[in-house]
Order: sequence, then C-alpha cells, then structure tokens
Amino acid sequence: MQREEFFENLKRRGYRLTGRRKEIVDFLLARADGYITAKELIEYLQKRHPTLSFETVYRNLYTLRDEGFIEESHFGDETHYRIPCFPSHHHHFVCISCGRTYVMDHCPMPAISDIPVGFTILQHRFEVFGLCAQCRQKRDLPDSDTIAGPVPSSLHWN
Repeated sequence: MQREEFFENLKRRGYRLTGRRKEIVDFLLARADGYITAKELIEYLQKRHPTLSFETVYRNLYTLRDEGFIEESHFGDETHYRIPCFPSHHHHFVCISCGRTYVMDHCPMPAISDIPVGFTILQHRFEVFGLCAQCRQKRDLPDSDTIAGPVPSSLHWN
C-alpha cells in the first residue's frame, strides 16, 4: 500500500492525520518487508520527540491494528507489527533476529491432512521462523538449511 492511499483510507474511516500518526505510518511503510516492535518505533520517534509518551505510540498501533491497517504477531516475549501484504494469498519466512520477511512461493494448507472432523477453517496463517543469511553470518553460524533438534537458546527471538 502506498503512503497516500494509506492516509486516504485512514481519513475515510474518520481518523485525523496527526503528525505522529503520519510518522508512525511512514516508519512502518519504510520497513514493509519485515516486522518491527513497538520498542523500535518508540526509540525512533523519541529521537525526534523526546517527550513522546508510550501511550501515544501504543494507542496509534492499536488503532491501526484494529482497523486492519497493520498486522500484529507475537514472537518470543514481544509483539511485532507490519504492514500487511496485499497482492495475493501467501505466507512468510521470518528472520527472528532482524524481523525481515521473505514470501513463500506456495501455501502449505493443502498438505495438511489431519484437520479435525467437522472443523471448518475460516482463515489461516503460516510463518516459518529462522535466521536470514545476514543474521546467520553475524552470529557466525554454519551454513545450514535447517536446524535439527531443539533450537539453541542463542537463536530465540531477541
């Protein structure tokens, strides 16, 4: 979604385009290829507005989430946000270190065969968590497509 389209949709739903709200949307759009945390957003905004309250940031994030403008996901101990992808139905590989996402080229749902009898699926979400090549290299880990066995604590979401 482009910036102006995003703002027009907000206005259509009756929301004012305050300076802070515009900055929050701009921050999210600049990082549309991955997830961000509220902490990252607050740190960014407080550099520009030292007296900015956490409540202002969270209130705006919750409004954008509740109106369907952003997605909220829980990884590890933190909540992460992103601009949803709209082109078509797809899923992601998510780097647990930097939050960057990579589009999966197919949907794994057709391969799931153990759906409970009588269960009606209304929607689904599928994400695979790991480390991107850059983050794996920063952590000096060997090249590997998968990690066998339990995930080492050093690889959990930070």
